[in-house]
Amino acid sequence: MRVNAALWDLAWETARRLPEALAHALAAVLATVAFWVAAPVRRRLTANLARVVEPSVLDRTVRAAFRSYARYWVEAFRAADLDPDDLDRRTTTGGFAHLDEVLERGRGAIILLAHHGSWDVSAQWGESHGYHMAAVAEVVRPRALFEKFVRLREAVGLEVVPLRRGGDVLGRLEEVLAENHLVGLLAERDLSGRGPVVRFFGEDARIPPGPVVLSQRTGAAIVPSTMLQRPGRRWHIEVLPPVDAAHLDVDEAAQQVACALETLIRLAPEQWHAVQPVWLADVPPHRRGDWTPRAGNRRAPADGTQAGLDDGAAAGPREQAG
Repeated sequence: MRVNAALWDLAWETARRLPEALAHALAAVLATVAFWVAAPVRRRLTANLARVVEPSVLDRTVRAAFRSYARYWVEAFRAADLDPDDLDRRTTTGGFAHLDEVLERGRGAIILLAHHGSWDVSAQWGESHGYHMAAVAEVVRPRALFEKFVRLREAVGLEVVPLRRGGDVLGRLEEVLAENHLVGLLAERDLSGRGPVVRFFGEDARIPPGPVVLSQRTGAAIVPSTMLQRPGRRWHIEVLPPVDAAHLDVDEAAQQVACALETLIRLAPEQWHAVQPVWLADVPPHRRGDWTPRAGNRRAPADGTQAGLDDGAAAGPREQAG
């Protein structure tokens, strides 16, 4: 555990201290190496992305996903050092009328996120433009590394609400929404084994109930958003039309959330950093909960591996809970 923490810390400080162009060039080289040597991660990404893209582009998409994931980490490590004016010059936006319209209702907005693009950088952009956000974070080990990530995200203005036993996480999120701010929830992978079952890219998956529960308790709309990585170390933030789940049946609302997540991911499938099992068919039986596969639900991974057997791919401190 200490060795793992030391390696993460070394990568962090190296990425921060190198010139930006060199840090990204090094990350691209390491991503290529990782594609060949990190077989469990490659198999998991392949199995997941096989549900999203056509077989003819699958290998190319997986390779690009490794590069995108490496870029994500460099940007996360350097986020607190970004100059807001420079960040603004390098970022384009689309769809913010959806978010502003929701905020005009005065109930805040639940930002629906996936492990997609560069959401740490988007938090800093949002803070510099008057959009304050709180995000829930799973407390992971090593603890020192988790606390360092909390300090990093707080340095860019993001409020981190740790997911702890006995903690009033929901209460704090309701307060943030009552102040007409944003709550960011990563929502394409359920960690509890009790989330609602939805159809996600044509197969059964559980998604976290958090966005729907919070929306129905507060009346806040769910607004899907992502920060896409663009060439030349630039970004584009895209906001999609809101999901008004407050008056929907829970299962119907969860399915609408799943459809919104599909739309987000399809904007740039290679930027979906899906390094853990997502679909119930891939999850170990003891973590599936009460589930009966629907007819025609199973699709074999494109690379012929048995999806779900490589469940030990380390995801690092990015793994959040929605």
